[in-house]
Amino acid sequence: MRINNQDQKFKNISALAKPLGTFYNANATIPTLAIETGVTLGRANVANKTFGKQEAFDRLIEQGVSAVVWIYGVQMLKKIGDFIGKNMLKIPQADFDIGFDYLRNPVKNNKINPKAYGFKAANILLSTAIATYFIGFVLPKISYKLSKKAAKENKKENTLQSPLKNYSFENFRKKTEPKNNQIKFTSLIDKTAAAAHVLENNSTARLFITDFGVISGRCINAKTPQMKIGNLFRDTVSMYFYLCATKHTVKLLNKLPFLPKNADINPQTLNTINQMLIENKDKIDFDNFLKSVVGEIPKGDLEKLEDLFKDKKTVSLDEFSKIFPSKIKKAELMTHLQPFFKENPILDKNEAKDVLSSGLITDPKFLKSVFEKATDNASSNKYRYVSAKKLDSIRQSVVDYIGQINSNLKGNEFNETFLQKLANKNIFRNFARYSLGIFVSIFALGYLIPKVQYMIVKALSNKDKTQNKQ
Repeated sequence: MRINNQDQKFKNISALAKPLGTFYNANATIPTLAIETGVTLGRANVANKTFGKQEAFDRLIEQGVSAVVWIYGVQMLKKIGDFIGKNMLKIPQADFDIGFDYLRNPVKNNKINPKAYGFKAANILLSTAIATYFIGFVLPKISYKLSKKAAKENKKENTLQSPLKNYSFENFRKKTEPKNNQIKFTSLIDKTAAAAHVLENNSTARLFITDFGVISGRCINAKTPQMKIGNLFRDTVSMYFYLCATKHTVKLLNKLPFLPKNADINPQTLNTINQMLIENKDKIDFDNFLKSVVGEIPKGDLEKLEDLFKDKKTVSLDEFSKIFPSKIKKAELMTHLQPFFKENPILDKNEAKDVLSSGLITDPKFLKSVFEKATDNASSNKYRYVSAKKLDSIRQSVVDYIGQINSNLKGNEFNETFLQKLANKNIFRNFARYSLGIFVSIFALGYLIPKVQYMIVKALSNKDKTQNKQ
């Protein structure tokens, strides 16, 4: 099978492909920036309407600066650490991933120097801890000082709105300030060290761990006990909308029966899939399109496969070849989908299934091309880590897209024009659905959550005020 990613037949794919691609890139900052911009403005607006200009100023400073540090801080600190390690500590440049699973292990496969590995692990932990400490423990103090300075210069007293009218935050803070206001550092490094492996492997987990430190700092540095509770509610609930809500919204929309079926697929791979289908058009049985393209495994082979992988995540090429000797050539090519284990090439269960299937999309060369497109060539780079779970999700997205083609085949001629239009429809629908997901996150984070947060603060403040009068 000939795979040519440079072919120009599908050159004019939708202009939305590039911005949509950022939603599939774990390191892309545009979606996060879009959310953070809306959140910062929304929270400042709610704060202004509820507690006045000083509280709004606090939110602008704290949310805006923390967004920049949250998005860029850890990576920037890691680069500084790499520079120090290379130029001052004479440690080789740490240009490798320390993540690993049962298929990939860049450190072990490349026999990375233990000194370099240890330094990189420490650099990741320290960079995360510094960024977290700054957002959680330093920034709130800075924002409070700046807002108080601005209030003095304007000679305006920031007052609470009804039902706390004419009761200033400063007076409230003085009356409710704990006797022991010393900030206690809760050993963020110790907490983060236990999650070192997760920090390197999983970007979502990195943000979760960072946010837990941020929550601790913001609660400790809150102006009042009531604000501590409000901040705890806001930041705890916010994690879901920052990290999961957009993707979950897209999944929900894709399952709704009254919306057209649409594969949640990286647009960078669509050209590769369409080109492969056109090049192999003569091999497709259009009366049984899915079987020709996706393929199926004979029942007897599937039973043997299940027995082979019983209690195993991987098998060696030799083990597989003994059971399926006629598939040795395809199996050997499939072992190269991960950086090659020269001493003992292996297959996981999904790779083994693709070896046994005759579908067009199970060809190792095609899968390699799709994986490279979807991961910016990281899947074939022996120094990069791409999890088996990630590659499985990419493989599944290809299957979903083939299903989308199948459902649109009736009454259409199978040619370049048909595939081009379908790819562009897929991109447009996904862009619209991800945009709606972003809007849901912004609405919840920028309006709904802070609204409930301040309702909690007001309710607790009124309760304490009533109790003090009694």
